[in-house]
Amino acid sequence: MGLLAITYFFYQKAFLPLHKTRLAPLGLSYYTDTMATQFSHPVVLFFGDSRALEWPKPKTEKYTFINRGIASQTSAQVVWRFQAHVAPLKPDVVVIQVCINDLKVIPLFSKQTNSIINNCKKNIAKIVEYAHEIDGKVILSTVFPLGNVSILRKAIGIREAPIIKAIDEVNTFIRSLASEQTHILDSYQLLVEDTRKIDKKFSRDWLHLNRLGYRRLNERLSKLL
Repeated sequence: MGLLAITYFFYQKAFLPLHKTRLAPLGLSYYTDTMATQFSHPVVLFFGDSRALEWPKPKTEKYTFINRGIASQTSAQVVWRFQAHVAPLKPDVVVIQVCINDLKVIPLFSKQTNSIINNCKKNIAKIVEYAHEIDGKVILSTVFPLGNVSILRKAIGIREAPIIKAIDEVNTFIRSLASEQTHILDSYQLLVEDTRKIDKKFSRDWLHLNRLGYRRLNERLSKLL
């Protein structure tokens, strides 16, 4: 039964998503309502991976919130779909959360560590550049801290230390992008504990936040807005 359970887990969580991604690697068909619309309030758009997708809108009536996150996407996939999913909507503010899906595989491809990290930096900078080109302000989130890696993932070679180190390096770069048009939401500092991993009260699993985690982020996001 144990082997069957593990096989089923990877079939659902890895095999099917992998082959679905191969059919449409950028996920351009994920959102079809991408035409610009007249909104009654300034538009705030969440953009990135599953962490962006799951980000609930703050409780305020002053803005129109749109979400353009897609689960499991790398920074390369996110940057390549900006023109299709973000630009036509002309958001006033783009909230960006991206890169964990690049960094989480570093333990499996350790020889490519520097390349993976550098590509993250380049793609983040490109997303910010694209947002500025459409006159959007940016709220750039640092990469959330890592949660506990499961025994199952450890069995296939996932180790926490190299991912944590990579998150630190990317976050240092993200903080360096602060400007008049780009505000940094330091999610990492809001969520981390002394172990350099996420405070357990904010964690749903090794990559994702629970409601309390997002509530904490939205307290800061609301002030930035």
